[in-house]
Amino acid sequence: MNNINGNGFESYNDRQNHINIAELLFVKWAEEKNYKINRIGFDEKNNSVNDFFKLNPILRNLPDFVISKDDKCFIINVKGTANIKKKEYDLIPKFIECFSSDKCPLIYAFCFQNKTPIFKKANDIIKLFENSTDKIWNDGVIYRNIYLK
Repeated sequence: MNNINGNGFESYNDRQNHINIAELLFVKWAEEKNYKINRIGFDEKNNSVNDFFKLNPILRNLPDFVISKDDKCFIINVKGTANIKKKEYDLIPKFIECFSSDKCPLIYAFCFQNKTPIFKKANDIIKLFENSTDKIWNDGVIYRNIYLK
């Protein structure tokens, strides 16, 4: 195991042997900012679900956290790369419908070592994806690397 973080070119099973550094970085950031943090999504590293891939795609893609502070509340989907799979992009409108509200929006938090998280609204992810070009991993999965700045 050379890279404790894993990468998108490994199989799903191989990636599960690594830590989820993005989620750890996000939790650290949220704690430093005094947000209350609740995990709502699956923890595939420490508490995997048998037959996970048999679940409905919306359930499989639950956001990771709810954070709140004062009168602010956010649903957070943590990402450790700027790569968005086409099949996730296709589901984003449903994610917005299922998980987001005016008072507690769905936000993507891109977390990288030694950097402040980059936050994007779910609708912004759609636009960023549309401005990128398709790439294909060795397993045939189509994705796009979105420009976050």
